[in-house]
Amino acid sequence: MFGVRRDELGAHVARIFPKAQQNGDPVCRLVNTLNVSFPGFDSETLLMALDLEGVCASSGSACMVGSIVASHVLLAMGMSMERAKSAVRFSLGKQTSAEEIDRAAGAIARVFARFAKTKEKDRAYAVA
Repeated sequence: MFGVRRDELGAHVARIFPKAQQNGDPVCRLVNTLNVSFPGFDSETLLMALDLEGVCASSGSACMVGSIVASHVLLAMGMSMERAKSAVRFSLGKQTSAEEIDRAAGAIARVFARFAKTKEKDRAYAVA
């Protein structure tokens, strides 16, 4: 069941942010973990915004919890520094329900909608 929920969340993320890049092997990976890079964003900003929405996530890999540097694991996998610094790890539990996946997806969508509005405002105030 883990893999199904992980894949549901991954599909939501891809729909919400089409430039998102799933990290790790597409087949041989943990069934309860979705690690995604969001090009153009840093993971710490995303994590703060997700936290405000009630979504618990981490940056990089499990061995880097609490760190603000790019995961050495992701870098060792050959990822660029930029991609590694934009990585967010979502971990699911045995009891994670479809409704919780949908709520997390809604929160992710709200975060990126806010970021899009902020970028629009920044462009409106840009000086040529």
